[in-house]
Amino acid sequence: MREARLPACPKCGNKEEAPSRFFTVIVEPAKGERGLTERKVGMYTCSKCGTKFPAVLSRQRYLIVAAEELHGIQRELKAVAVDNEELKSRVQAMAKEQERLQTFLEKTQKDTELKQLETKLDELETYVKYLRKEREELEQKATRLR
Repeated sequence: MREARLPACPKCGNKEEAPSRFFTVIVEPAKGERGLTERKVGMYTCSKCGTKFPAVLSRQRYLIVAAEELHGIQRELKAVAVDNEELKSRVQAMAKEQERLQTFLEKTQKDTELKQLETKLDELETYVKYLRKEREELEQKATRLR
């Protein structure tokens, strides 16, 4: 944000806080420019030397356009607003779809991981059966040799 600067007296440089009065001036455009400029001007009186001086408090530019051009701009603005609303609803729908797909993806990943773990469990159970059978055979051979 721009800090407001206090106007200074052109004669002694003293900074003044409040204008004694203010008014609005409309400035016509220079050659080749479009539009008008509204300036709010404050009249200040220096508290040190008594010099009266003006200072511009604010500026606002206004463009003058033909009524037809203004109506065309307003129609375009309404069309853009309608498009904007349509795009907002599409974005919301896409966000919901993304959320649904994310949930589906997470479920699919969990299911895949579960299937992999079940496959490993089956393999381990088969291997354990094999090892138990081998142990029994070795125990039988060991008892025969004793």
